[in-house]
Amino acid sequence: MEERACIYCGNTEISESDIVPDALTNARITNKNVCKTEHNNKFSDLFESDVIAALALITNELDIKSRKGNSYAAYQAKIKIDGIEYSTKMTSEKELFNGKKVLISTDKKYKLSSMEKIKEMAEDQSQVEAVDINKFPLQTSVEISIEIYFSKKMFRMISKIAYEWYCSRNNVSGYHEEFSNIVSYITSGRGNNPVTILQNEELYNYYEEQVSLGSHGLFCFIGKGGKINVIVSLFGIAMYRVIVSNIVPSFCKNNFLFMELRTDSSRKEIIHSSYEDAEKCLLSTFSDKNSFIEREFIPGLRIRIQKEVPKIDIILYSFVLDITKAFFELYDETLDPNETINKIIYHNIEEILQTSSLHKKAIKRFVKEYFFDGHEVIKLNPDSSNKKTLFLMYILFIIGRNNIEIIDDNLLQRIAKEALGMGMENKFVVTDEMEKKLQGEILSTEGYSELLEKGAEVIKRWKD
Repeated sequence: MEERACIYCGNTEISESDIVPDALTNARITNKNVCKTEHNNKFSDLFESDVIAALALITNELDIKSRKGNSYAAYQAKIKIDGIEYSTKMTSEKELFNGKKVLISTDKKYKLSSMEKIKEMAEDQSQVEAVDINKFPLQTSVEISIEIYFSKKMFRMISKIAYEWYCSRNNVSGYHEEFSNIVSYITSGRGNNPVTILQNEELYNYYEEQVSLGSHGLFCFIGKGGKINVIVSLFGIAMYRVIVSNIVPSFCKNNFLFMELRTDSSRKEIIHSSYEDAEKCLLSTFSDKNSFIEREFIPGLRIRIQKEVPKIDIILYSFVLDITKAFFELYDETLDPNETINKIIYHNIEEILQTSSLHKKAIKRFVKEYFFDGHEVIKLNPDSSNKKTLFLMYILFIIGRNNIEIIDDNLLQRIAKEALGMGMENKFVVTDEMEKKLQGEILSTEGYSELLEKGAEVIKRWKD
């Protein structure tokens, strides 16, 4: 067997590289042909760590946590309570009032924490005042900058993702001249930038309709001029086109690829030699009588229904083939901010911040933060607004009220969809009107705090 070697330099002392930095995904994928120090560890200092820090709010909202860390990424925020503004780094609103953190007002005149901690800190006890945070609306504001999406550090990280993923799916070992430009750009920042940002709004909308909220999408195909194109969709916020090679390497046989990395740690994947091969696979499934059953619903009208377990995911294949065709034809791209791409990125960030994607990891994190041992009785503040928190509280409320003893993913989704009156959609948007309805239902129920506790206990028993 050929000895394994680093795809950047040919060094045979290799390690396992996270293709997508593990702080940016719950669905880990790796390339095992990268040398440990020069072309794995150093990339974190050169560009990955700054991108990860800049995207802390996004990863936090999507319940993505590095395997190496004990907590979710903290982001800078301003909190307004009883007319006083505090500036802090936070991972969730709950940690603000757990007695461990001390908030300092932006004008440096006030400090806020548990009464016990504040009394320990105060030199003059007469200056200590009790504040019931349940009686005041809590306003949280976060400044969002999109500069990171256009930075060279982002372009180098996206290039690294595209290159290592393509090589992993083709079992590439060692350095090859066909990749000289992208290797130079990733390792040193020199060479021609192989990255551009797609800015077709309809393309983003189509992608958003087909994938799970916050997923990373990776697509590979042979583009115009015979170049290897890899499209990297980062959380669905920005799509980058990466030219991995100007020619099709003779040793790479898989040149039509797709992977979706989802926030619930699951993934979807398609591997074929070419677009034509994938298309042929889809068409053969349609023509295979064993893939469908026929039923007559009314006299003279027979329809074909896909079996529950087909050979391939027909909907997924259709989506990937269709959007790849658009990637091939559309070259409306940029490297710099402009009105079109700014609007797209801000819209997609807003979608993530205002939409809940419910899965096991998200609700278990929520319960751990709010229903820890020794926590105070949960009482909702009717004057505060946090749609995601209320949505998850309502799920626990329903579990407790209905005396559900065992939960699984299917039941969790069904509870959420029934609560919001939704169909097949897995993205949950709580409107202002819906927020008032859910909040009113909880607050009008006697002993709702106990029901929340019952629901939380069910989630705690849900084994990882």
